[in-house]
Amino acid sequence: MALDDKYVLLMDQNYLIAMGLLMSNSVAGEFYDSYRFGIFHSGVAMQDFNVVFIKRKSSNPKKLCDQWEHFFTDRNLPFRVVVTPNLADDYLSVLLDRGYKKIDPLPVMALFNMPDRLTPRPDLVIKEVRNPKDLGHFQETAARGFSLPEGSGPFVITDQIMNWADCSMFVGYCEDQPVCTSMLIKTGPVAGVYWVSTIAGYRERGFGRAVTEWAVLEGKNKNCNFACLQASKMGKPIYEKIGFDNSYHYSVFSAPS
Repeated sequence: MALDDKYVLLMDQNYLIAMGLLMSNSVAGEFYDSYRFGIFHSGVAMQDFNVVFIKRKSSNPKKLCDQWEHFFTDRNLPFRVVVTPNLADDYLSVLLDRGYKKIDPLPVMALFNMPDRLTPRPDLVIKEVRNPKDLGHFQETAARGFSLPEGSGPFVITDQIMNWADCSMFVGYCEDQPVCTSMLIKTGPVAGVYWVSTIAGYRERGFGRAVTEWAVLEGKNKNCNFACLQASKMGKPIYEKIGFDNSYHYSVFSAPS
């Protein structure tokens, strides 16, 4: 489905603001935003969590490239470059000349028909994170679901996040064990869904779908008009079953090693 530019802008803003705030509230993370690009990083040596997000054209892309390369070189972190729609060609030659490699694009998905209620599931109990114990379950489960380094959950997802009025975290329990997570970050009318994960051994049971729908419903309860997310290969078929439409893609480039 082709989206009006105003929705694309709202979805891009949700992604940059949400990830910027999440990463800058990790123990060693930072968020830097400028007119043409933003940077967020977690402090963990994983490209997925250290990103340059290009949002506008530039008459001098080489200069911008110098800036973000110095930023990540100073911090000794791997990173990737994510480019909003229709801008990849403006930066392509510069990135390729410097050894960047184009990798799989990142699907950006939207859901306008948000559910009014959820189907009860006797095998899964979903709870909102409201105290340090709940947060510990979220940290450990999300880290395992995303295959982060052991013990890095509290490093990346800190208790600071619990203080945000526009952020809600959810943990799904199967037989009293935390097995899946999701997060809602609201920006204006947009319900941004993040940190959707299910640990190995509990996948392909519909838990990822259930915990995603829970975050979407919470967004509707907070007066959001639509939901959005960025999908992994594993998650995309699940989101399509919910009704998310793959509206467009971000072009993604892996930085030279």
